[in-house]
Amino acid sequence: MSERVALTSPVEVAPPPGFRACALHDPFEAYLGPLFEAADGSKRYAFYVDERHLAEDGRCHEGMLMTFADAFLGSAAHHGSGGKTCVTLSMQASYLGLPKLGDLVEVVPELDHRTRAILFVSGSFFVGDQPVMRATSLWKVLGAN
Repeated sequence: MSERVALTSPVEVAPPPGFRACALHDPFEAYLGPLFEAADGSKRYAFYVDERHLAEDGRCHEGMLMTFADAFLGSAAHHGSGGKTCVTLSMQASYLGLPKLGDLVEVVPELDHRTRAILFVSGSFFVGDQPVMRATSLWKVLGAN
C-alpha cells in the first residue's frame, strides 16, 4: 500500500474563524477543497460553497454535499475503527435546503453504533442554524469479519 500524501487544493481560501485547512489525501476531494476542520481538535468540519460546487440553478450541487459527507462521515468511521481502513457500504441523504454561493456548510459527524466489521455514522449539515442535509451511512472495516 502506498504512503498517504497530503494534497493541496487548487483554490486558496482563508479558513473560517475557529477552523484550519484539512490535510486532504484524495485527489477528488483536494480538487473540491479546501475543506476545513475545527482548530480546537473537535470533530467539526466545514467548506465554503464556491463556483465549482454549484448546480445549474446556482445552488450547491447535491453531489458536493454527498462528497463532503463521504469525506467526513468516513473520517468518523476511520477514527471509530481505531484507525483502520473503512469503505462506504451505503449512504443516504435527505436534502432539507440547498446552500448558495459563499455559504459555510458545517457538520459534526456522529458514530452511532459499531460492530466488529460495520460502523454506523450520521451527520446533520448546517448553514448557520439552518439544516441543509441529514446523512446516514454504513462503513465496512476492511479485514474485519
